[in-house]
Amino acid sequence: MTLLPSDQDLFSSLGLALLLQLGNSTNIVCYFTNWSQYCPGIARYMPENVDLCLCTHIIFAFTGMTNNQMTTIEWNDETLYASINGLKHYNRGLKTLLSVGAGTLEPRGKTLFSNMVATAENHQTFVQSAIWFLRKYNFHGLDVDWEYPVNCGSPADTKQLFTVLLKEMYEAFEHEATQSNKPRLLISAAVSAGKGTIETAYQIPEMSKYMDLINVMTYDLRGSWDGFLPPDYAMNYWKNQGAPAEELMVGFGAYASTFTLTNPASHGLDAPTSGPGTARSYTQEAGSLAYFEVCSFLKGATEVWNTPQEVPYAYKGNQWIGYANPKSFTLKVSWGSMVWNIGLDDFTGTFCGQGKYPFMHALKSALSVSTPSK
Repeated sequence: MTLLPSDQDLFSSLGLALLLQLGNSTNIVCYFTNWSQYCPGIARYMPENVDLCLCTHIIFAFTGMTNNQMTTIEWNDETLYASINGLKHYNRGLKTLLSVGAGTLEPRGKTLFSNMVATAENHQTFVQSAIWFLRKYNFHGLDVDWEYPVNCGSPADTKQLFTVLLKEMYEAFEHEATQSNKPRLLISAAVSAGKGTIETAYQIPEMSKYMDLINVMTYDLRGSWDGFLPPDYAMNYWKNQGAPAEELMVGFGAYASTFTLTNPASHGLDAPTSGPGTARSYTQEAGSLAYFEVCSFLKGATEVWNTPQEVPYAYKGNQWIGYANPKSFTLKVSWGSMVWNIGLDDFTGTFCGQGKYPFMHALKSALSVSTPSK
């Protein structure tokens, strides 16, 4: 049996900003997934659906790795690469990165990443492969989504080896930029927001020297699969441990975490649950709703504002969801932002009745208000 989050830890991924000091980045980093093309009907998301005014960076997720070299995954990845990078013709300031890892590698990439960082030869094979791959397909940089060094089966020495990899990557990217007379390729990573994982997985001051973006996954800290989470200090923890504020992107999930209530009459905080919420017709994933599906769920649901964490939740029948909305964004955005993922927004304006991309527009608006002009 799982329990809904308590007042102290409900949506700490969104409530954590109450603890934050002001960051100074105006970046909005948007993940685009190469499986969104398979969503049914109106939920199908393609590069031509991207609104060029909403993102400063687009990270294409994901590419794979074979024999320590980057590889395509989907049958039409090369076409999708060209389409995403073609957007730069219309927005010259847009930066595009290619993400390697996460679910495209066997369970969180624990073996492939661990093997890749195990020897200097493997390092160099990967780094040179990355340079070749990124330049061939016209990306501005690489995003490493290793979940996580030292954890999930990765050996204890991978904490240090991850830093070594980033250092070697940075040095190789610098050298290649000099040789090619092109701007240096950017380095990004998706990193944990859980204090225990952060402590075991990352050498924060050292790795930060070699990075342009640190995308802190401040979502999925609680879910239907989980027990209790201690209070989260994610963003300030990263900053206080030596990560520059301008590199840090606070993560926002354009979706809800959902639960099935054991007793529909008991629907407050700490109510017992029997498992994940019911899968819906578009995302078809138990325990999760896309933001556009949240809008549909809210019709006829009871919405509650959780004042201590300044986020909403809602329930209907035996279904309970926790989510973000424009009000919670306005109260919380103090850093550059990262969104997983842009295709989960109501990009057609069909479901929410708030125009196209209500999630992204609310986030952008909140960020412009919360960030001082320079």
